[in-house]
Amino acid sequence: MQGHSVKSIRIAIVLIGTFSAAHAQSLPGGFVYLRDIDPSIIQDIRYATSNNFLGRPLAGYGAGECVVKREVGLRLKAVQQELAAQNLSLKMFDCYRPARASLDMVRWSQNGHESAADRRYNPRIAKTELFRLGYIASRSQHSTGAALDLTLVDLKADNSARIDPAKSYADCTAPVAARLPEGSVDMGTGYDCTDEKGHTAAPSITAEQRAWRKRLVAAMARQGFVNYSKEWWHFSLPGAGGAAYDFPIQPRRN
Repeated sequence: MQGHSVKSIRIAIVLIGTFSAAHAQSLPGGFVYLRDIDPSIIQDIRYATSNNFLGRPLAGYGAGECVVKREVGLRLKAVQQELAAQNLSLKMFDCYRPARASLDMVRWSQNGHESAADRRYNPRIAKTELFRLGYIASRSQHSTGAALDLTLVDLKADNSARIDPAKSYADCTAPVAARLPEGSVDMGTGYDCTDEKGHTAAPSITAEQRAWRKRLVAAMARQGFVNYSKEWWHFSLPGAGGAAYDFPIQPRRN
């Protein structure tokens, strides 16, 4: 969801016209598809699917592609190279986020419904409180191309588990075997879990889960990325942001 507080960031929404299919790979200056920088980094762009807290693709996500500022992509490549030597990989959940997607989140929070799917991601917090508590913002650093949601994958492990539509999964704070499968290491909660257990330094997780979080934070920090304390999965690169954008994410041409 949200990452760092955006109150200190001056954001100018830059509206880019909707791209035609013939120009699907066109990006504003300074933006790149992460696959063009490092295709070995695993991508699971959740807001382009129904596997997220809204239960549907968000506005502006026309493709499950990680788009970032070039500097961010190059630093992610350096992190990935370090992890590869340990049989690990980054897995991207969200990268650049069109500003319209953040507004989509606002509308969702105000629709007056609290479904079982909502509770899977927000087990103890009412969706109307998510903005006040800093989990979602109407203006997000993601829209600058300098913020990321990600995790680690153990390449030696069996990561083949897929979501079974017929199964009733527990909420995001449950033990890993009971919650939605994510094909990644057990960080103590699922992605986008709006709960104190999702805070990076949460005392309620196991020693092994804490070690994985520290390993991720340390690897990212060596390339200058800063973690957001309320979300173990959220990182940003100071100084790489700037204006926020609203161009849609379109399929990358090979």
